Amino acid sequence: MLKRFISISIIFLSITSAIAQNTAEDELGNWYILATNSKVSEKLSIQAQTQFRFYELASELQQFKIRTGAKYRIMEGLSVGVGYAYFRNDFSYLSETPPSFDEHRIVEDVYLDHNVGNVNVDHRARFENRFIVRDQDTDTRHWFRYMVKLSYPFLDRWSADVYNEVWLNVGDEPTFAQNWLGFGLGYKFSDLIKSRVGYQRIHLDGPDFDRILIGITFTPDFTKQTSTP
Repeated sequence: MLKRFISISIIFLSITSAIAQNTAEDELGNWYILATNSKVSEKLSIQAQTQFRFYELASELQQFKIRTGAKYRIMEGLSVGVGYAYFRNDFSYLSETPPSFDEHRIVEDVYLDHNVGNVNVDHRARFENRFIVRDQDTDTRHWFRYMVKLSYPFLDRWSADVYNEVWLNVGDEPTFAQNWLGFGLGYKFSDLIKSRVGYQRIHLDGPDFDRILIGITFTPDFTKQTSTP
């Protein structure tokens, strides 16, 4: 199964690379993602994530991200979450851009999920508070984000997904900030380890960017009783 996953992933990445190279934006970037989603009770889970976002496939580190958060299930189909993220941004490879800067974000989430046949439908509404630090000055901004994602599990361990997320400025003009449209292919190695490769188109008020996402997620379940010998 591992060989099959690698082969399908290579084909998937080849197709997405061909799609991206035929667009107006020539640079195909890559995001490498390592995450954990730990279930600590029947209602509470803790997440942590780090991302290396490259402007090109394996060079020009554009953004480094560390995020942690918690998600609480209120009832079936409804959850809330809160989190903190740190970003280190470096756009020095582009002309007429500011030097590298730090950004801190505090987020509040509302999650809704349901099924339509065998398709899992997930909604996420996020309010994001941004604190951008440049030269010891802090600029405070806000985003509202709404994402809908469709996931379809198949062949026991596989899943395919497609999603769209719109970003809106809150209190700033213009209202539209950006839009993320993507799709991916996931494989479950075990109850502890999952992987995903995906393609994402980032639409801004200007150029569009194509990104390949490669991620591994660890999903420990601390609610399971460990048997004693």
